[in-house]
Amino acid sequence: MEPNSTEQTPAERLVQEDLNKLIGTAFGVAGEQLETHGAFLPVGLVLKHDDELNLVAVAPNTVEGDEEKELDADQMVADLFEALTQQGDQNKAAAVVCDIHLPDDATDAIHVMAEHSTGVCVSAVRPYRQTPTGWEFGNPFLEAGDKVIWPA
Repeated sequence: MEPNSTEQTPAERLVQEDLNKLIGTAFGVAGEQLETHGAFLPVGLVLKHDDELNLVAVAPNTVEGDEEKELDADQMVADLFEALTQQGDQNKAAAVVCDIHLPDDATDAIHVMAEHSTGVCVSAVRPYRQTPTGWEFGNPFLEAGDKVIWPA
């Protein structure tokens, strides 16, 4: 393959298809939860070697707040990554989806951290906001992700 070529090998296309499937499903699951419940909990998705797509959840963690217990979403994300790492040999790709705040844009976003066992990692972000007529979703954008599940 030439350096300036944008042609993908069949293997690269399969990896991209796997990650696209995870990211699309994650955006769909989070969007449905927002529209139904007004919020969503962090959740994991795995793509098995036989292309079966499964949801992975962990028990919500809480921390004592000023007046009541608050959800510890950061701990849930850490627990999801730990569970996905432990299951790494059973899956060819995995993702964790969570809610984040984008301070520069003064909005919240669905954040999907997707990782393939081949070492390709992508972070996908889709801004959203509530309007008087429902939920409005912005265009997603992608950036390089970090290896967490298959670090080697």
